[in-house]
Amino acid sequence: MNRKPRILLIPNVAWWIIGEMGKQIVARFGDCYDFYFVPEIVLKQRPDLLRALIPAVDAIHCLNESSIKYFRDFDAAALPPIATWIHHVTEWSEDHQAAIERSSALTVCTRGWKEYFDRRVSGKIPVTVVPHGVDTNFFQRRTVPRERFGIPPGRFVVGFVGSAGSDADRGRKGTDLLFDVVRRAASRIPRLHVVLGGPGWEKILAELRAAGVTASATGYIRNSDLPALYSALDVYLLTSRVEGGPCTVFESMACGTAVVSTRVGAVPELIVDGVNGYSADVGDVESLLSAILELEKFPEKRIQIASNARETVSKRSWETVLSPLEAVYSELIQRRRATAPPLPGPAWMKDPQRFLRVSCAADYLAHVASRVLKRKIGPFMGIRLLLEMLDNQPVSDIPRGLAMLLGASYRASSTPKR
Repeated sequence: MNRKPRILLIPNVAWWIIGEMGKQIVARFGDCYDFYFVPEIVLKQRPDLLRALIPAVDAIHCLNESSIKYFRDFDAAALPPIATWIHHVTEWSEDHQAAIERSSALTVCTRGWKEYFDRRVSGKIPVTVVPHGVDTNFFQRRTVPRERFGIPPGRFVVGFVGSAGSDADRGRKGTDLLFDVVRRAASRIPRLHVVLGGPGWEKILAELRAAGVTASATGYIRNSDLPALYSALDVYLLTSRVEGGPCTVFESMACGTAVVSTRVGAVPELIVDGVNGYSADVGDVESLLSAILELEKFPEKRIQIASNARETVSKRSWETVLSPLEAVYSELIQRRRATAPPLPGPAWMKDPQRFLRVSCAADYLAHVASRVLKRKIGPFMGIRLLLEMLDNQPVSDIPRGLAMLLGASYRASSTPKR
């Protein structure tokens, strides 16, 4: 078999953190493997795509445990080997259980999560640490007018990035703690301003302003605008109860912004208190507040901490942290080829890069259409949101994505190519 091994890569979404991780995997290993990047919402709309891809790929990597549900109706013996990336567990679920039962390998983000899953699987399948990374060429400090993010002149700015809906998972993001901290900080720092990056914060924004806290929100923010947002902050505040990364901490540190965070995910491995940031136990509002007050009172120290933070995360490039995946993929591919070598597959598999772009566009379209149909946003905002999600992708990918969703292209019956 002369062609490169093929890997089916399934993110839960194409346009947020896990989708970005998937694209980084493609960029890192695209010379070694052909990746077929299919977000969950596309599989839901086009189950025939999955049926066409399964016989033709060497391995499957579910980038979130939620993706495992798409394989429940398949005979396990007919499936290529599956690796599942589990980022965190707030509450053990059917998806988590199915992932450890159906997977030949697990990938996790930290040593702590590896210890957790090693106990769960009792050595039955390998668990590999593949940390979240950060693109320090992209995430770096920018000179930006603060009014772009609704920040009045002369303010000390504390910010957070994430959608309001991200806290729906049993309060995982700890936004109740975040708003407790900022309310207390506002009573001690008259010039405090809060920026919420991401969609859905309108109600909270009104509550903060009613409580006398000056605040602004960005709404949906493009990935390309994130470095400017982080650079506009004096402090990035994260109050999560459970995390895998958290990627926003890495990104803000890369942008030279001081971080105050709860000790979740990789934070205990990353932050040395008072040197490159501050951390506190989950729920320790007083310690989080004290750190913010310290950073506001001593700007020179804040600048030094931010500089040290940038130096720390410069060692976490995606190219470096993703390296352990090579051994994971190699083991899965060897197992597949020793038992049931993959079939040629449909003709459209000859261009995996184009497939990635079109499937991303299909994902954006499906999510925007859902929001418009549910009247969460209007048609004009929907078009704007779609263009923002596309970011640097060609607009011509939109009709191609629509054709994919409607089944007018990428049909399973396309002539196979060897």
